[in-house]
Amino acid sequence: MTASVGAALDSVGALPGPAFVARGDSSSHGLDYLWVVRWSLTDSAKVERAVARAREIGVKGLLAQVVGRGDAYYRSDVLPRAEDLAGTEFDPLGFLIDRAHAAGLEVHAWVNCMLVWSQPRRPRDPRHVVNAHPEWIARLKNGRPMTSLSGRQLRRLGVEGVFLSPALPGVRAWLGSVVKEIASRYAVDGVQLDYIRLPGVELGGESGAAAADEATAPARARRGPPPARARTPRTEAECAQVAAVVGEVRDSLAGVRSGLPLTAAVIADTVAAVRTNAQRWTAWLREGLIDRAFTMCYAPPLRTVVAQLLTYAGFPGLDGRVVPGIAVYNTPPATAAAKIRAARSLGFAQLAIYSYDALALKPGYWSSLCSDLDGVAPAHGSAPGGPR
Repeated sequence: MTASVGAALDSVGALPGPAFVARGDSSSHGLDYLWVVRWSLTDSAKVERAVARAREIGVKGLLAQVVGRGDAYYRSDVLPRAEDLAGTEFDPLGFLIDRAHAAGLEVHAWVNCMLVWSQPRRPRDPRHVVNAHPEWIARLKNGRPMTSLSGRQLRRLGVEGVFLSPALPGVRAWLGSVVKEIASRYAVDGVQLDYIRLPGVELGGESGAAAADEATAPARARRGPPPARARTPRTEAECAQVAAVVGEVRDSLAGVRSGLPLTAAVIADTVAAVRTNAQRWTAWLREGLIDRAFTMCYAPPLRTVVAQLLTYAGFPGLDGRVVPGIAVYNTPPATAAAKIRAARSLGFAQLAIYSYDALALKPGYWSSLCSDLDGVAPAHGSAPGGPR
């Protein structure tokens, strides 16, 4: 542990730590935004519970996942309807906005970008991008499209699923059209980009882009050595390709709702973000491509998160536009509370929690977290049950 990290940990205090004093621009427990995963938006009762929990916690807004794996949790002409909404007329985003705005909460549309599928079988809808545009699928260094990888291979590589290639103009235009549709149809208070990066594996030339005629030769594409993790730093060209996607989305938003906040959920380790995933998000902030970066500070150890926070606190030119995201799904309440106190002590004006779904899965967690922050349990008791 470095001296600076040790000093920051000392300022947090021994777990569970001293009482927390909230800033005036945060909730009573120092929290501002709550991520809500798509499976907590599939019916009206789930949405009502999420809004009620957000009001209890006192956050100012919800980051709601309305584009999951190339599919829509809203009424879309660009994307196919999510399969777990099949047979219903329910509009998750419309219903959420209605209820959340009535409760005084912001709603930001959380959009997964380059990651478009993660199931062992292909999507059923022929309009899904995996089926409609196989030429857009990223290819590995040996020429294999990511759709040819088995679930076992994806797990071995630590890859979440099938990614698109940001090198292709069609991919950038398609993502721009998705965000434009959401912003023009719904009164969202912002858009958040997620998986706006390359996968952590070696890709072929042009970041795995394939010629259209190659996309129709799956047998030939499956030949070659096994795929490999990304072992060499990403190139400047690859970083520029990912940044170009962000720029396309920014321009699309400006055309329909100028000034609507655009944020991104980004890898917390700034070195790994660039070297492994071509995600140079600090430059995106400085160049005005995004308005805020929500850093996914999900590492379980307190010292790791504190080291990351110290890095952001020392970056010039970010002007308070980094919002640390603290995980509650993989760490005890006392440690999560210590991370929150560390972020506040280092001057971060806003914080986010990942996620509502994790709190719903762990009855009693929220009560314990509150107790560790300020010694006062919430009035409404423990969290409701539900999926992560």
